[in-house]
Amino acid sequence: MKKLLIGIFVFILSFTSKAFSDGHGIKMGIILGFTGPIETLTPAMAASAELAFKEASDSGSLLGGKKISVERADSTCVDSAAATTAAEGLVSGGVVAIMGADCSGVTGAIATNVAVPNGVVMISPSATSPGLTDLNDNGYFFRTAPSDARGGQVLSRYYKGQKS
Repeated sequence: MKKLLIGIFVFILSFTSKAFSDGHGIKMGIILGFTGPIETLTPAMAASAELAFKEASDSGSLLGGKKISVERADSTCVDSAAATTAAEGLVSGGVVAIMGADCSGVTGAIATNVAVPNGVVMISPSATSPGLTDLNDNGYFFRTAPSDARGGQVLSRYYKGQKS
């Protein structure tokens, strides 16, 4: 799954001029709830993304041999203002794309207030709010987890099929 996520990310980056702006490398942001209610989950999420970025970077075939550097930031999972400030720090630091956030509320806040207005691609591995489906994102926001609404439909169909 992580390789698919990184593949999608790199594909999207290949169409953004920011990825080529400095001639040195590609700076990626990872924003997850390193503090807050899911802090025990996020180190593994970040490490797996960093490993995938490293593999892509070490391959030597990424966008003409460019190297990826990663900067982490804390979404807190629950504080939209803190998450927005953290994402603004990533963007002002020169990231061209953001992996995250994790929780739906902060993901929506970051996408709406930081990523989309600044033309920064954002892909969430875990935000499931149905409200994110109709986000006015100008093509900058993606997620790999289906919305809760879709999950409910799938479970409903599954359980209907199990009844005899």
